[in-house]
Order: sequence, then C-alpha cells, then structure tokens
Amino acid sequence: MSTDAPVAAAELAGPETPAEEERRTSYLELFFDLVFVFAITQVTALILGDPSAGGFLRAALVLGLVYWAWSGYAWMTNAIDIGSAGVRLAVVAATAGSLFVALAVPHAYEDQALWFAVPYLVVRVVHVLLYGYGLRADPAHQAALRKLAPWFLVAPAIVLLGAFLDGDARTAVWGLSLAIDVGGALAVGTAGFRVSPSHFAERYGLFVIIALGESIVAVGVGAAESERDVLFATAVAVGFAGVAGLWWSYFDIPARGAERTLTATPAERRGPFARDVFTICHYPFVLGVILYAVAGEKMLEHPDEPLSTAGRWALGLGIAATLAAMVLARFRAVRAVAWERVAGIALALVAVVALRDLDAVWLVLAVIGCLLAVLAVEDVRLREFRSRLRAV
Repeated sequence: MSTDAPVAAAELAGPETPAEEERRTSYLELFFDLVFVFAITQVTALILGDPSAGGFLRAALVLGLVYWAWSGYAWMTNAIDIGSAGVRLAVVAATAGSLFVALAVPHAYEDQALWFAVPYLVVRVVHVLLYGYGLRADPAHQAALRKLAPWFLVAPAIVLLGAFLDGDARTAVWGLSLAIDVGGALAVGTAGFRVSPSHFAERYGLFVIIALGESIVAVGVGAAESERDVLFATAVAVGFAGVAGLWWSYFDIPARGAERTLTATPAERRGPFARDVFTICHYPFVLGVILYAVAGEKMLEHPDEPLSTAGRWALGLGIAATLAAMVLARFRAVRAVAWERVAGIALALVAVVALRDLDAVWLVLAVIGCLLAVLAVEDVRLREFRSRLRAV
C-alpha cells in the first residue's frame, strides 16, 4: 500500500462521537489565547531589535518558553471543567499574568528580565495548582500530573534564576529551563492523561489562526507609512498572499488529518500523540509564522529595495519552519514523508540565497510562489489518491 494510505485513511475517518462533539473551545479560553498570542507576537520585537544569528536564537528561545506555558493551559482546559466561578477567576488571573509576560518580552534580555520572569513563574505555578485542583475527582489523571509537576515547577524557577544573570549566562539558563520542560514531558510521558480530540485540535487550530491574524497586523504596520501607489498595492497583496499560503499549509490538510487521526487513536495512546503532533510539532509552525511576520514587515517598509540579510533569512527560515512542522507531524502520525513540503523547504532556502539582489517585493513573491506551488501539487496528489481509495 502507498505510504499515503494512512493519511487518506485518517482523513476519511468517520465523524466524531457526540461526547467529543459537545466539548468546544469556550470564550474564556479564546480570551486567554488572545493575550498569549500577543506575548508570542512580541517576539518579533526581539528579532527586529537584534537581527543577528544570536538574536534569532534568543528570540526562538523566548518563544519556546512562552509557547510551552500556553500549551500547558491548553492541556489543562482540555481536561478540567472551567465553568465554576473560582476556576474562571484563576484563569483570568493567569491571563493578567500573561499580559505582563507579553509586555516584557521585547526587553527580556535587557534590564527588565524580572518583569518577564516573575509573572512567568506565577502563570506556571497557577497552572500546576489549578490543573491539580481540577483533577481532584480523577485520581488516575491527577497521579499522571503529579509525575510532571516537579519538572513544570522547577523549569520556571530556573527562568527566574536566569533573570538575575546577564548576557550568554541568561540565555544558557533559560535554555536549560526549556530543556527541563520538554525533557520532562518526554521522560515522564503522557500516559494517564485524557485528551478530548475535537477540543484539543480546535484549541491549537484557533491558536494558529490568531497568530496568523497577528501576521496580518504586522503587514499593516509595515505598510502604514508607505505611499499609496501601484508598488504599495503589489506589496500588500504579496504580503497577504504569504499569510494566506501559511493558512493553506496548515488548515487545508494537516489540521483535519491530525484531528481525525487523534480521534481514531485509542484513548490510552492519545496523550503521547497529542504531545508529539500538537504540542511539539506545532512550535516550529508558530515560529515560522513569527519569522514571516518579520520579513513581511521589512518588505513593506522598503518594497523596492533588497531585503537585508536578516530579512531574507527570516523569510526563508519562516517558510521552511512552517513546512518542516507539518513534515514532522505527518511522519509522527502516519510514518509518511511529505515530499512536496521537503522540496518546498529546499526551494525557500535556495531562493533567499540565489535571489538576494531582487527587490524585496519580488523576492517575497518568489518564495511565496514556491510555497503555493508545492501546496498545490500536494493537494492534487492527495485528492487523486483519496479518489482512488474511495473507488476501491
């Protein structure tokens, strides 16, 4: 059987059960996500302030810290009832804390590190306490959480420690914190964690769509002071096409396939699948969206000039990261390689090197053209395969 058969099988899976359909993302969760996405998009300021290779790495690290904190709340609200007044107030308090984190992100490596680290620690501690409280009627699930809790409490405490250090020492300590978070989840595992598939997939999908919306904002910010002429219209259209391409690359096939595969996965194996495909594999996609926002803003500021080296790499790495995220997710889900997306990664990186002297608007158009081309080829191939499968 073709390696695409598992993909098609997942996408042709039957509808969800009524119990899964009735749990949807609440308005409180959306409110929480809006503030956290603001924190994530603030990472663009870190990159713009230090567009060196080290600046890119430090920005990716802060993004990882913030993203991991959000993911913890996504798991929590998937498992507990947040309808009671006390729990809702605690979530609102965590939302306020995440706003302070967001405001400090652009200055996280400067003298305002404590303004980032202290609310970050508070948000993470509230998460563990609230998660445990919400599982008080589910001893098995609560026992699974207790195995992870020490890792999830030590990691943000190390972020606080790093805030008292300077330069590379702070970066190294914060890198250790993120490694503890991720390593703990991998070492302890997620056996015993319940996952409601529809709600879980919807939560990550909504987070991605909000992040894409913030990229639209970045396009608007970059174009705010531009003269309204044909070049302006072309640059805006190209910038928007890039965001639309990123939307297509996630929501056309991968999002639906991941949700249906998660639904079809036996309940006892959903935790590891959700951890790998959603929590871990979605990080490079969000990073790619942020990098594209940086490139789009730079392109719109000076569309008739070549992009800077940092702008070109933000563009190439941004598209490559979003494609790589779904390559990894598909391979983890169904052990199939998304070859079109692998080709897209190579094309994007080659384009920003080979076409570095092009005006910004035409370079971005060329890279987005590569993205749309590989997605179109993938779409046609998979749809033809599904048609043949239905005919069997």
